Amino acid sequence: MNRLFILSLLVTGFALACVRAADVAFFGIIKSQEFIQTNAAAPVPRPTNGFGFNAFVVASSNHVVTNATVKPSNATPLRTLLPEDTNSLAVWRFEEKFQTAAALDAAYPAGNLFTPVRYTNTLFTVNDGLRIVTLNYSLLLLTGNPATPQVTNFTKAQAIDHTAPFVVGFNASGNATLDLVQLIITDTASNVLYSSPAPFSAGALTGASNTVMIPSYTLPPGTNLVGHLSFVRPVGLETNAYPGAVGIPAVLRDTEFPLRTRPAPAPPILEMLSTSPSVQLRYTGESNRTYRVEASVNFITWTNLLITNLPSAIVTDPAALPQRFYRVRVGP
Repeated sequence: MNRLFILSLLVTGFALACVRAADVAFFGIIKSQEFIQTNAAAPVPRPTNGFGFNAFVVASSNHVVTNATVKPSNATPLRTLLPEDTNSLAVWRFEEKFQTAAALDAAYPAGNLFTPVRYTNTLFTVNDGLRIVTLNYSLLLLTGNPATPQVTNFTKAQAIDHTAPFVVGFNASGNATLDLVQLIITDTASNVLYSSPAPFSAGALTGASNTVMIPSYTLPPGTNLVGHLSFVRPVGLETNAYPGAVGIPAVLRDTEFPLRTRPAPAPPILEMLSTSPSVQLRYTGESNRTYRVEASVNFITWTNLLITNLPSAIVTDPAALPQRFYRVRVGP
């Protein structure tokens, strides 16, 4: 998956958090490193082009940004951002990948508090005119990089029951108050099947998070999936130079990992064992599933008689009426 696609989902939360009156909603520069986790052990760096520099501009509406560039205050040439969609001109971006961290830092250094490397962002807008805003990573030496994301229940993630909620566990990012966390799950064609809430929205993951629950029936059964767990650390937001727009310098670490869902469950079997002196039923299903045995008098309102993950059980209905209907279903 393109790392800037991941970033676009992450930084959407900045736009949700602020009221915009400018042509540009937010813009930023992000240095990133990618990892791969293939088992329960620690992730390893992506072997090829695992480092990247990313610049982006997101307009507040279509066709109000006409061009954008970024230039660090070193020998690295000016970079031109390209529109993601030439019909809307809403998102502009530039990405450059590197084989090593040294190569990335040589072209796009972080600088320090005494000799910061400033990144000049030039934004050409329809209503606000030419805007030139600088960003830098000078606070990076104080905040450091986020931790490498690691899924802590990797083995369980290889046999997910899609009929029940699944909790993905992960390590701490390293800064509970500053970091942003995002989980994205796609199919092998990069179609997004699940994304945790955008930063700053209700339920968003932060540096204080170490789990996220995927609701039941969100993922398709019997499918190989791809997860991306990203830790992002902003290193000094710029909110004054361009009123109404937020500048975001940040560092990101992303770990790609596989997931797999179990095949769809076979329909459970429900048998009537007796009706006197009370109704007894037996259901038969599969192991490691959640089953509900329910009763109703009108097919509209159903009452739980049993909720269990046993593959088979006998159920007694002590309140059996002259006319009562029963069913067993899979799921919470």
